[in-house]
Amino acid sequence: MRRIILYAAILEIVYLTLSFFIAQSFGQWSYEGELIRTLLRVIFIVFYGYYYQKYFYNEKQPFAAKALISPQLAAALLLFFIFALSYTNAENETVLWQIIFVISGITAGMREELFYRGIVQNTLQKKYNLKRALVLTTLIFVLSHVQYIYYGQLTNLLFISCAGIVFGSLFIITGSVAFTAIIHGLYDAILSVKLIPFKLSNDVALTVLLLITLFFLIINKKLFKANQSNSIPLSQSDEDDFSVQ
Repeated sequence: MRRIILYAAILEIVYLTLSFFIAQSFGQWSYEGELIRTLLRVIFIVFYGYYYQKYFYNEKQPFAAKALISPQLAAALLLFFIFALSYTNAENETVLWQIIFVISGITAGMREELFYRGIVQNTLQKKYNLKRALVLTTLIFVLSHVQYIYYGQLTNLLFISCAGIVFGSLFIITGSVAFTAIIHGLYDAILSVKLIPFKLSNDVALTVLLLITLFFLIINKKLFKANQSNSIPLSQSDEDDFSVQ
């Protein structure tokens, strides 16, 4: 298993390096460059999907949507999407630009969840308790976005930290990489469109996102169990066989 983790980590480093150089060659918000990066993400989704399916996926435990998605979680997700809608990356971009980045966002969310939650957090949850696994995964997730330091966009790392906690909490609550990937993809996609006439300022947006993140932590009952075990067996932590119960 250590060899599998090492191979996955090397693949992620390769992806991050290639993605950075593509962004440097075409520009951070170039739709030509983003099309190439989207194709690159699809390739890595195939690799990570293979590793996840073979070594982490469990089909014995169905994803019971009605049982896992409580009213509190539904409310948290709604607030999360409303935030994305009001803190868009789009300003005066063309419809084509927005379509390309919507597709890009969906693939980005899928790729990141397969690796950071499906492989990294899954592995850490086997070794540590849920709180420590969540913190360590979020830290690794933030470190994978260090390019924002190069671009002088340090505030973005705070937003990414909050998002990492949200997605990690969602993975713990639902036990489903597939569901978390869908939410992540939709979130990134919504960030790429402009459907309302205003945008939250950075200060207001960060405050709102911090509150939403806190909400996700509060409703995550598994994090606060007194007798929380040091690990979650993969047979219980990956419930990606979607069925309605």
